[in-house]
Amino acid sequence: MANKKKPNLYLRLAVLYVASFLTSVLPLIICFVVNADKYIKTPSDAIRLCTGGAIAGILMLFATIGKLPVPRRITGLGVALIIAYLMQNILSDLILLLAMALLGELINCIFFSRAIRLTRENILIGKTADVTATQVEEVIKKYVGNGRV
Repeated sequence: MANKKKPNLYLRLAVLYVASFLTSVLPLIICFVVNADKYIKTPSDAIRLCTGGAIAGILMLFATIGKLPVPRRITGLGVALIIAYLMQNILSDLILLLAMALLGELINCIFFSRAIRLTRENILIGKTADVTATQVEEVIKKYVGNGRV
């Protein structure tokens, strides 16, 4: 039998997270680029939109990898207020942008959520198998002696 190369599950998980994040934000980015001339009329508009977009992007990244803690109501509303203030030029297209965000999340859910969950489970199974093998090896060494196992 040919010796199969063991897949690098950590690399696969990282690639899945990156792809998941990109599919979540890509419809929003496309919609924003198409309508950019309507949103950015002055340099200060560009700075505010970039700042608000960076905050929203970081929050979306943390949500994608499952590391976004559930904020308290005051904190959540404060962050929402700051993002809304910074991105008030695009609020007129909120329905369109929310539709694009929903589309991105649906694509993410269909193509990546299950793969990420299965890869995480495979990593945990591999860790458990390694620990079990080490413990069995120690027990065998205890009863057989220091000979080769």
